[in-house]
Amino acid sequence: MTYGKDIGRKFYEDGTVRHYPGNTVVADIVPGCSAYDVMLQLRQLLIEEGLSQYFVLLPEDSYHMTLIRGLNDQVRTDAYWPVALPKDAPMTRADDYISAAIARAGLPGPVRMRFDRVNVSASCCTVRLVPADEAQAQLLQQFRDCAADAIGLRLPGHDSYRFHISLGYVRVVPEGDDAQKLEDLKVKMDALLAGQPEFTTTAPYMAYYDDMLAFSPKRIPRA
Repeated sequence: MTYGKDIGRKFYEDGTVRHYPGNTVVADIVPGCSAYDVMLQLRQLLIEEGLSQYFVLLPEDSYHMTLIRGLNDQVRTDAYWPVALPKDAPMTRADDYISAAIARAGLPGPVRMRFDRVNVSASCCTVRLVPADEAQAQLLQQFRDCAADAIGLRLPGHDSYRFHISLGYVRVVPEGDDAQKLEDLKVKMDALLAGQPEFTTTAPYMAYYDDMLAFSPKRIPRA
């Protein structure tokens, strides 16, 4: 049995969530948005094919698109932590630092996106997204660059970042017949995505989290 890359980091082996506090900038996918209905369909397909056992499926009320990652309490290395903030700073200070940087950068309005395809990596099953048009792409890149400059850190892969909605995290890597069943299902999912129109997210906001299951626009207590 091979566990997913984030088992032991974001989740326990049985799929229960681990403490993994941080901050980020997200735009939600909520009921009333066509993308929300599509995500529910993809989720149901995994369940109907008997493949959901291999994933930690995210709650339906937590679907979101990350515009730019902030800081995480458990990832305090040079590549993921700004020089201006001490690496031993408490998360309350990290929240202050990132929220102030994002305020200086200025948040964009609701984002127009299109579905691309489903991707299953060693850690996560995501639904990749692309900006609805070139103008939206430029606005998103401008925000990401301004935010990174305000934070004083360009995370690895900044220029090649792929927007996505996470469907679930890999708990156990499927093997044999189930691995092939997943590949066949991805083809079916991609066909579903190909027929979808563009959609609009909620307005992006600064978010705070204690784990990968819930993201709050309000500051949360830190241990």
